Amino acid sequence: MTLDNYAFVLFDHDAARRAFRNSFSLAATAAVVIALIAVPLAYFLVWRRSRVLRLISLVTELPYALPGVVLAISAILLFLKPLPLLRVSLYNTVWIILFCYLARFLALGLRPVVSGYHQLDRTLEEASQIAGARLLRRIRTIILPLVAPAAAAGALLIFLTAFNELTVSALLWSSGAETLGVVLFSFQQGGDSTYAASLATLTVIVSIALMLSTLLVQGLPRGVLPWRD
Repeated sequence: MTLDNYAFVLFDHDAARRAFRNSFSLAATAAVVIALIAVPLAYFLVWRRSRVLRLISLVTELPYALPGVVLAISAILLFLKPLPLLRVSLYNTVWIILFCYLARFLALGLRPVVSGYHQLDRTLEEASQIAGARLLRRIRTIILPLVAPAAAAGALLIFLTAFNELTVSALLWSSGAETLGVVLFSFQQGGDSTYAASLATLTVIVSIALMLSTLLVQGLPRGVLPWRD
């Protein structure tokens, strides 16, 4: 046991340093974007009933239910050619990983927000509607402050899951777009178990620190976070 292994993965190994940066950026971006999408989307899923909305709910859960390999191959086939009109290719870039994170973890961020909506008294929103507030203003001034704790909890769950993700990244990573899961797997497969153990320990420390930070947050709905009653 020595701290030299930690120093190597933190300062000397270029791919490991890029992986920390990439995984943190991808996980944080996915968490924020999904939280922003989940708040208005959950409004319609909970308080508006239609076949189209039930279909949308199914579509949001399907990428999470599918194996990550299937989602990754689908993304490769979808983005192998440049995007129409834009003439920009996402293949072999970090953006295709972000796209898959958004698709795969949308359900993970949406469920806590839906749970938060079910605990709200809709008369507050109806009163603001009677007072003449339009939909966007009702969401921004009435609903968002009430469901923000649930949205933040969902974003935290997404970050913790995406930060250590491997199955999707293993097929989509490219040089310069490595993630922690990919580098960790490469260390292990190459016989560098001490480097792999050091990198894994660092990711666990980050995850535990984020989980402990939720103890300082008050007002989260019951059952939103699995490690809190």
